[in-house]
Amino acid sequence: MNKKGMLIVFGFIAVVTAGLAAAGGMVESSENTKPSFTGEYNIGPDGRLAYVMESDDRQELYVKGREGESLGVYTAGESQKLWSPVFNENGDLSVVETTGYPEAPPGKQEFQLEYSDIHTISAEGGKVETVLQARGVITDLVKDPARKRLIINGIHLSTQGEPEEGFMPFSSSLYTLKPDGDFEEIRSFETYSPGSLSIAENGKRMLMVLADDYENATPDSMFEAVQRIYEMNIEKPEEMKVISDKNSKVPISEVVWMEDKNKLLYQTIMNYGEGGLYEYDMVSYDRASGEEGDRLHINDSVQHAQLSGDNTLLYYVKETSEANQSETFELFRYHLESGEEEKMELPRNKR
Repeated sequence: MNKKGMLIVFGFIAVVTAGLAAAGGMVESSENTKPSFTGEYNIGPDGRLAYVMESDDRQELYVKGREGESLGVYTAGESQKLWSPVFNENGDLSVVETTGYPEAPPGKQEFQLEYSDIHTISAEGGKVETVLQARGVITDLVKDPARKRLIINGIHLSTQGEPEEGFMPFSSSLYTLKPDGDFEEIRSFETYSPGSLSIAENGKRMLMVLADDYENATPDSMFEAVQRIYEMNIEKPEEMKVISDKNSKVPISEVVWMEDKNKLLYQTIMNYGEGGLYEYDMVSYDRASGEEGDRLHINDSVQHAQLSGDNTLLYYVKETSEANQSETFELFRYHLESGEEEKMELPRNKR
């Protein structure tokens, strides 16, 4: 082929390549602007759904009514994240607005330099009150059903002055927050942050998932540690007791509390120790007998499990990793009586 022909071929390749790059950019741009569910949600006692959507790097909190109507009630600041929405006893919402986790690699993260606020927001939109401003990362809110207070889980939280710069060993704490702004620590945890928090109807006890070496973790013990379910007396937080099988070596990653039946539903690994890909599922656990019951056959890993107010529906989030290294979140509900799983539609209507 002569030089002129080669130039024509290379020119054609360049045009095609540029076109593909532009098309790829348009696809990526389209994906960025398309509203997506972030995985953060809450089910109210009356069946209303609060959930967070993201578009163009802005997150917005929505409320879906029992008739299916949806309303945007709060938009976060640029690059801010909305975490852990909860319904309050008067029907309004509380939510965390935070800068999120530090971008530095483990061992260099300065959690204490991040910002986290808690807002109370009208479910009809418009009225917003900031009830707490803190440095550090607030990860979870839990509503105390018996008292007008929130339980907060956070990493290196402080409400007093500017924090010191520099790496600090990981530490998390649980707190109570009252409507008048009274903010009080319940207890702290070195090395770990408890997960899958739930609270008793009388507000006196909490369940959480925590590694069994939480009191004295070392590099060696962390390698062998097992995630178990603990119950904590909020008024006497040093009283922590294991309520899942103490002898099991199989980790637990989610738990919900069917308090009226003295039962738990928790997520575990069904084929632990057998090799191959882990097979996750939710199973029932009878607290009185200490025996594991039937599995639900969800047959997938789930997050943020939560029961409906009447304990007939189990809500949870499934996460899928996409080819472009992004994550997609979808909300499901599982009918405990029939065993039917249903994907939830999350509309994004304007205010």
